[in-house]
Amino acid sequence: MKEKFARFVLLTSKVNRQHIQLAMAILALAVLVLGIGAPGDAGIGPR
Repeated sequence: MKEKFARFVLLTSKVNRQHIQLAMAILALAVLVLGIGAPGDAGIGPR
């Protein structure tokens, strides 16, 4: 268990703050693009 925790700490220490910001920015852009392309009302469902 100690080895797994030590490995986890080593892995998380390598993660850079800029990498997290870049991933969040890419995710936000992807959600924006998907949201723009989504139809407002496809005519499916109850009226």
